[in-house]
Amino acid sequence: MTVTKFRYRDDPGADEVDFYRAHGYLYVENFYDRATEIEPILKDIHELISLLCESHAIPLQRGPYSAEKFDEGLPFLIQNHRAVVGVLYDAVKKLPNYVRLACAEKNDRYARAILRSSFVGFANRGYGIRMDNPNEDQYSTQLHQDYVSQLCSQNATVLWSPLREVGAALGPMTIYPGSHASGVFPITKTSEGSRGLVIKGERELAKRPRISPDVGVGDCIFLDFLTLHESGQNRSNRTRWAMLSRYFDFTDASGRAIGWKGGLQEGTLFENIHPELVQNS
Repeated sequence: MTVTKFRYRDDPGADEVDFYRAHGYLYVENFYDRATEIEPILKDIHELISLLCESHAIPLQRGPYSAEKFDEGLPFLIQNHRAVVGVLYDAVKKLPNYVRLACAEKNDRYARAILRSSFVGFANRGYGIRMDNPNEDQYSTQLHQDYVSQLCSQNATVLWSPLREVGAALGPMTIYPGSHASGVFPITKTSEGSRGLVIKGERELAKRPRISPDVGVGDCIFLDFLTLHESGQNRSNRTRWAMLSRYFDFTDASGRAIGWKGGLQEGTLFENIHPELVQNS
């Protein structure tokens, strides 16, 4: 399938809204400004890696900051100090430059428009910076719908924007356009956690038409909470970094019925909200 892209504009147009509602995704080019919005986060990550190495007495040879090498030294840490990488994963979510961008006013504008809602909420446990390291497939997300692990409302959207250009080697996300129209798919629970929530008939569903778009730094993909998608496999020698934010429609009946409860991050189990959609393996 062809990937349709739209250029960022302050007020999203009816064409963007209609496309999102029909296809369950919206690709917006240059949504974030590289110099004023992305660059400060990259500098923070560079400094954070240095500080972590200093704190753990890890000798690390690296050059001065550059946007291309903002995470220089990370492959060494992955290879030799994997536990420290876990500390970094948690710490980057706490960077003020990132948090401000995660709930930027333009995010609200686009969310209100594509959700067709006058009142949207920000999933307070649904934002973060994701790191997908080379060949660590055990941490990849399988075929899923965000609603199952995030809840809040079925009329909701996730914003996904990379901090490094994502091409074939870095493993682009695979999206199944139009799959949101089928509603929430039944789940087989195989274990605890999000990876244990397996969509019934996933092998057949994965045969649907799909896209795996390359995504540039500053570009943003909006994805309906019910749109099927899955992580790509990172076969490069660099980490795939991506920012995520999630917005939901306060006025939608599905969210009001559950009191806009968040999902796993808030300790709410999908099977307790939708027992009719879950069976144990």
